Amino acid sequence: MSALVLALLVAAPARADAPPRHTGSVVYALASRLYLDAGAEEGLAPGQVLALSRGGRKAGSCKVADVSDKHASCVGAGAVGDVFPVSPRAAPAAPVRPAPLPTAVLEQRRARVESAQFPLVDYKPQPGELARARTVDGRVAHLVWASSGAGPWQQERADLHVRGAPIGGGFTLDADLSARHWTRRFDPVSFRPADSTQLYVWEAAVSRRLAGGGAAISLGRVRPWWAPGQSIFDGAQVGYRSAGGLEAGLFGGTIPDEVTLVPSFDRGVLGAYWSVRHLGAADSVVRYFQHDARVAVAQTADLKRRVEGEGLWRAQITRIFDASADVRLGFGEEQAPGAVDAIRVDGSLRPWDSISLSGSWRYENLFVSELDGPGRVLPGGRGRHAEASASWLPDPHLGLSIVSGLSTDVVNARSRRWLGPELDLPRLLGDAGGASAGYFQEEGWSPGRSAWVQFIVRARQRAQLLLRVSWFRSRDVAPVELDELGASAVASVQVTSHISLRVSALGRSALNGATQPFANGTGRIGTLDAGVGGEF
Repeated sequence: MSALVLALLVAAPARADAPPRHTGSVVYALASRLYLDAGAEEGLAPGQVLALSRGGRKAGSCKVADVSDKHASCVGAGAVGDVFPVSPRAAPAAPVRPAPLPTAVLEQRRARVESAQFPLVDYKPQPGELARARTVDGRVAHLVWASSGAGPWQQERADLHVRGAPIGGGFTLDADLSARHWTRRFDPVSFRPADSTQLYVWEAAVSRRLAGGGAAISLGRVRPWWAPGQSIFDGAQVGYRSAGGLEAGLFGGTIPDEVTLVPSFDRGVLGAYWSVRHLGAADSVVRYFQHDARVAVAQTADLKRRVEGEGLWRAQITRIFDASADVRLGFGEEQAPGAVDAIRVDGSLRPWDSISLSGSWRYENLFVSELDGPGRVLPGGRGRHAEASASWLPDPHLGLSIVSGLSTDVVNARSRRWLGPELDLPRLLGDAGGASAGYFQEEGWSPGRSAWVQFIVRARQRAQLLLRVSWFRSRDVAPVELDELGASAVASVQVTSHISLRVSALGRSALNGATQPFANGTGRIGTLDAGVGGEF
């Protein structure tokens, strides 16, 4: 009864323009509880003792029990109409709003926010919560491919990706697989000519990895965690993870066939791994640091028996510099010169908000087999690759970049170099999209030049269309100077929050000296890929 009365009093409308009060009154009385027309705004608080008066004389007291903004109840004896003194709280002064900033200042700040780089942050859920996102992504698609004098080839495909789906007992399911069927193919068929239906399973494992730490287990076809450079295997990965992000353990199993991914008992791996992660404060020098490493003994068809080791380091130094390095060593029957299989280095520097510099270097030193047509296998794999770029973003609507690179095939003693500018207009169409364009001058074993222009159009954040037109001119690869035109389009529509459609098309025509893109004698190629996908 008392709660109902207080609720009715709270619901009663109050005059917004009422003058400040100095007294309150009893509006409803029971044997031992009184209901008042004053509350926290008049200075009442639970436990406060009120002195009641009636007709100018003392009428007893009561102790405040429940309080709302404008009403209260108190324990004691009294009658309707009894009054008591109150001390209303002073209304806070309205804040003085500063004058709006100039438009130029707002645009400058917006440019800084849009171009800012953010450090990688380890997600740290509550203890017992799964450390990996729970998503299921599936897609069915149809592919058509055709070229001058060959095709059309047609393929139906179904892809499934599962990440961290709970299956009970603290275990999750991770899967990555694709089923493909070629309804039409034409000779010569280079890849798996006898198999028109193909199933590829890159991952199918159950895991138990709690964010709060403890035993870390993966069983099945494992794509190993924190073991850089290790291929998939059929077996287990077992380790221990601390609450601070340190993990170490062992892994081992058989390695599937490199081409078909069919399980095989002729190949295998046994090794150890460890991983360290550190997340610094926002104002620290080292904001993020990661180190992953593995050591393993492996037996494969192409590299025979080997002992391998690989280490990966990543770091962000303050907010202006981040870098990563990866080094792989191998000792055994198939060994790279100096036992160094590969070195990869990446870095980026942002000395000012509007200027960024980035670069990468790849040292690939191990011979591997490369398929070059039906039954034709060539040695390859050894190469050197370097890229560098500089970008300037003077305005949110304008970006300028210079991109350069060098690539060398050590086996065939061929090199290629390129350099050129890129122009980005991300808000050329406002919120509806933008455009970009670029030009490259190329030298080396296939000298020439190329240019492209690209448009991105969006509609209500549910649909996007990407259009790109390219031109290529090459020398020394054909009897005449070769011109090629290319065009591609990718359209995606988010039908519902879970279902999306995607269609991509690509066409390219080699003019071969002709003046028309699709004249007789020109080489042509085209692909069409359409599919529907769902994410849950």
